[in-house]
Amino acid sequence: MILISILTGLFLLAIYRLVSDQKGIKKTKDQIKAHLLEWRLFSDDLVTSFRTQANLLYWNLKYFLHALRPLAVMIIPLVFILSHLNLWFAYKPLSPGETTILKVKLKESYNPLELSIALNQAEGYQIETPPLRIEAAREINWRLRALKPGRFYIVVKLDGQEITKEMVVGPTSLVRLSPVRPSSGLLAQLLSPGEAPLAASPLREISLVYPSRRMNFLGWKIHWLIVYFVLSVIAGFALKKPLKVEI
Repeated sequence: MILISILTGLFLLAIYRLVSDQKGIKKTKDQIKAHLLEWRLFSDDLVTSFRTQANLLYWNLKYFLHALRPLAVMIIPLVFILSHLNLWFAYKPLSPGETTILKVKLKESYNPLELSIALNQAEGYQIETPPLRIEAAREINWRLRALKPGRFYIVVKLDGQEITKEMVVGPTSLVRLSPVRPSSGLLAQLLSPGEAPLAASPLREISLVYPSRRMNFLGWKIHWLIVYFVLSVIAGFALKKPLKVEI
């Protein structure tokens, strides 16, 4: 995680330097520092103090505008990175004997009460309940029990089609897990890249509930995204001076 965070910090710094107006940012920061000093020196002069605060507001707004362009450019690669890291660090595999919920979500024009749908039984899991059809949510759920370690594929049978969803059972070691098999929409694939998107069918997505993973960070059990964000920010600020990047 430390190495990934450092590499992310380097990558984002490189984008920021290439896309942003570095001279404009430096000038803006210098103006902010100058007006802050002026405000401290002339804090007893009411007119000067109000004028300085107005100037500070103006230059802070310019600083914000300078940051918008690089942030807009960084957002797509950052979402791509985060969605892939989430497959590794957000969840743990199911343990043998542990239960989970398989959720099949339908597109708007389909009613779960009318759809002919079933699961195939396989050696890696046991189907414990009949399908629970939730009309308001356009969703069909099953409770499954993991039986033995391995990587298995749950087969959903729907109107002559067979659609699979990956299921991983085993030790809690770091492994790539896909909680959602998404639709073919670009945004859905960007946010859930673990499996191939669903082909044309009544299904919007298939998801499997995995246990959440928490990282041990300085004695605290916290979400991986917090650790990643903190380390990336520290790496970015530590490297900005050697790389001569104005932020």
